[in-house]
Amino acid sequence: MEIEPEAFVNLKNLVYLGLSGNSLTSVPQLPPSLKVLSLAYNNIVHLSHANFSGAQNLVNLNLDKNCYYNNPCGDTFDLKEDVFRDMHQLKVLSLKFNNITVVPRGLPQFLEDLDLRENKISRINSIDFANLTQLKILNLEWNCQRCDHAAQPCFPCLNNASINLDPNSFRNQRNLISLSLRGNSLRTLSDSLFEPLVNLSNLDLSDNLLAYAIVNGTFFSYLKKVKTLNLIFNYEPLHVFPTLQLSPHFQDMGSLECLLLTGYFFLTLEPTGLKPLMALRNLQKLDFRMNFLNEINMSMLTKIRTLKQVVLSENMLAFPPRCPSVINHSVNLPKEPEHNLLPGFTMSGLFQHPSQVNEEPDWDTDLIPQLRNLQYKYCNNRLSLDLSNNNIMSIHQDIFQGLEDVVCLDLSSNYISQPLNGSQFLPLKNLRFLNLAQNRIDLYYETAFQELNSTLMALDLTSNAYHFHMKGMGHRFTFIHHLKSLRSLSLAQNDIGIRISTRLESDSLNSLYFGGNRLDLMWDGQNDRYLRFFLNLTNLTFLDISNNHLRSLSKDAMNNLPKTLKILNVNHNKLIFFPWWCLENLSNLIHLNLSHNSLSTIPKETITFGSKLRILDLSYNSIKNLPEAFFQSASSLNFLNLSNNALKFLYSQSLPAQVLGNLTELAIHNNPFTCNCDSSWFIDFLKTTQVKIPHLTTYVTCEFPESQQGKAVLSMDPRSCQEILGNLGFLCTSFMTIIFTALPILKKLYGWDCWYFIHIFWVRLKGYSLLSQPDSQYDAFVAFDTRHKAVADWVYNELRVSLEDKGRKRFKLCLEERDWLVGLSCIQNLYDAVYKSKKTVFVLTNGGSINGTLRQAFFMAQQRLLDEKVDVVVLVLLDEVMYKSKYLQMRKMLCRKSVLTWPRNPHSQPHFWDNMRATLTSDNNRYYDSNISESF
Repeated sequence: MEIEPEAFVNLKNLVYLGLSGNSLTSVPQLPPSLKVLSLAYNNIVHLSHANFSGAQNLVNLNLDKNCYYNNPCGDTFDLKEDVFRDMHQLKVLSLKFNNITVVPRGLPQFLEDLDLRENKISRINSIDFANLTQLKILNLEWNCQRCDHAAQPCFPCLNNASINLDPNSFRNQRNLISLSLRGNSLRTLSDSLFEPLVNLSNLDLSDNLLAYAIVNGTFFSYLKKVKTLNLIFNYEPLHVFPTLQLSPHFQDMGSLECLLLTGYFFLTLEPTGLKPLMALRNLQKLDFRMNFLNEINMSMLTKIRTLKQVVLSENMLAFPPRCPSVINHSVNLPKEPEHNLLPGFTMSGLFQHPSQVNEEPDWDTDLIPQLRNLQYKYCNNRLSLDLSNNNIMSIHQDIFQGLEDVVCLDLSSNYISQPLNGSQFLPLKNLRFLNLAQNRIDLYYETAFQELNSTLMALDLTSNAYHFHMKGMGHRFTFIHHLKSLRSLSLAQNDIGIRISTRLESDSLNSLYFGGNRLDLMWDGQNDRYLRFFLNLTNLTFLDISNNHLRSLSKDAMNNLPKTLKILNVNHNKLIFFPWWCLENLSNLIHLNLSHNSLSTIPKETITFGSKLRILDLSYNSIKNLPEAFFQSASSLNFLNLSNNALKFLYSQSLPAQVLGNLTELAIHNNPFTCNCDSSWFIDFLKTTQVKIPHLTTYVTCEFPESQQGKAVLSMDPRSCQEILGNLGFLCTSFMTIIFTALPILKKLYGWDCWYFIHIFWVRLKGYSLLSQPDSQYDAFVAFDTRHKAVADWVYNELRVSLEDKGRKRFKLCLEERDWLVGLSCIQNLYDAVYKSKKTVFVLTNGGSINGTLRQAFFMAQQRLLDEKVDVVVLVLLDEVMYKSKYLQMRKMLCRKSVLTWPRNPHSQPHFWDNMRATLTSDNNRYYDSNISESF
């Protein structure tokens, strides 16, 4: 992109300027009002004080990615020492990804945030940050990169050395809050580095080689106010520690709240390893992910009383089972009829939660319960234990001994393949949230989870399809009835179809995720065994049955849904029929989602939607038209989504007034609308409605006729569809009205102009032609009374000297006694002087006479105004008495800046010459009063 040097200079109120990604090689001139400037991802590699001379008020400057591997510059990023000399207000400076090899000199002393990550700085000297006493955030990560597990192009320092940190590098940074030394191949850290950092609360030392420093380092004693310590991926290459060992100086970090120790690589976690952390009274989170950990005594974690979250996921924990014992109680099982799977049938779960399914923006997502939101609700500020992604094949109560305070437990993505009989979670007396997704849980026993019946509120059994795929094996969900506190349950993505309990029973369950199963087999119409599957969930308000391969919903199935339902998701099925008449039985329904189905027709009779239905989503179907009566009783609708269907027309009868009156948002984009005369109401509606219509100008387009294909519906003019006679009548009467109204007005305003142009036209008919206009040879012709000695003296010794011999711009003046050609007539010289000059300056004084050459010059200047529509007159008054002239008073009203007065005060004369230069270089039309209309 090419930007003129002064493109932004006159933007006096400009505060934010974003010029990122424009391939700029230099910085344009900047206005002093600028506060935030982004020049990232350009090709600017040389910067000096001149580049920012006008931007002394900058607060935030971004110079990222001007010279790095994805934007090569073929040069060294050159930052002169005086670049920031005048930036006394700069608080935030980002120089990341620029191949900088040393810390820039001359950084503003009031800087608070400095980002130097992803450069090639191999050494930090004691003077580099000495003057940055106000610095609060400093990022030095990835300057001497560790490359043994790099995910992008890696640039280590010479001989894979670590960044060289002078012990006094941060001696003046007492205000530093956040420091990142990530990815700098550090092996040791000096105590002197952190001793001055008395306010440091966030320290990132991840992706270094500090494995042994974690064991022996003493610098931890100086991190007394650090709340978050990141030690992720500090493993020693090709080495796994037998057990976790932490430096005893960890116990001095009294403010530590979060310790991240992913990728340290140790096999066991023993009490001695956690001993330095036992005394920490503020520690809330321990993250030991991805450490090859295979042995741990879980109970020792409870000795850190303040812990709220323990993450042990992505390890190798297995918790081998005890010797198997015989179950000494019998279970009375109902006799299950034999059902064979359909020939060629394959079970494949396609479940997705609502937030993942809809490509459209969610409407009222607060109404839709999400498991991740429930996890935050139940687990926030309560003890949570994450054991996901391990090698756990079975669970038993010994694992959880001593963990009575655990509220949330995540066992997802393991290999748990066992029937649960009510004993596995006995020690967990306060468990509210249990995640067993992506395992192989056998749900056969009625006593499953009974030990949690008074506390468990959310249970996730998503993707436990292993046992449901076994032919001939029965399954029971009677355990749900015993979980008296259960509010949310996910049985999604399990391919649940046959040989299961005929009913689910619960008085407490509010939300059920049943997507990704096989309701098409359960409700196949051949028998009514599973028609009442959900009926006894007497408190259910949310039901998700998406991705169940349903081609139709029977009336019986709909009528046997819980009457308490508020949200029903039937999206991502194959529905070609939906029993709309049954909606009147769901009197509490607020949100109905039927998107991503195959519905093509809608009933022609009035449907009773219920008084509470607010959201109806019919997007991604094949609906071709909306019958007049369908929405007659849908007066409570606030959100209606009809996008991505096959609608060609939308008539006024389709959306009754009572519906439009309450509608807040209507989505109709990506439909093949026909744009012809029958669409006039639709187009008027789009232009005048107060209802929000997403993508109105971009994706509400015409598909038919072919000539309008791809054009926005709003671009069609509905007035073009009126009858031709009406158009002609309207045009004729309008024309006559305009003519009879305009003629008197035009005669009054432009009568003289018309007379003038008629005469010009008449002269041309007689063969006359305009004289060729010569190019301007002079900047100004100075007309004055040459017989008045004082005026002549002022012109030659003041005006000429100041304009021709002084100033940054030198003007070329035309003077009568100097520049007129000998041998030409006076009138010819005068004509050339006026027409070959850009401006005509009249020097007037009270004692001079306005006649002869001066008067003729004025008439010629006025003639240029008529012929060329160019006002070239500039008046210079040497006496204030001239102000009494009515012409001058009118001139000052029309164009004040073209009338200049020679000041009496000598100190005001430079201002007079500045105004004179500005007037000679500018078009007089710019200075005309906007309130006065010019007839010419």
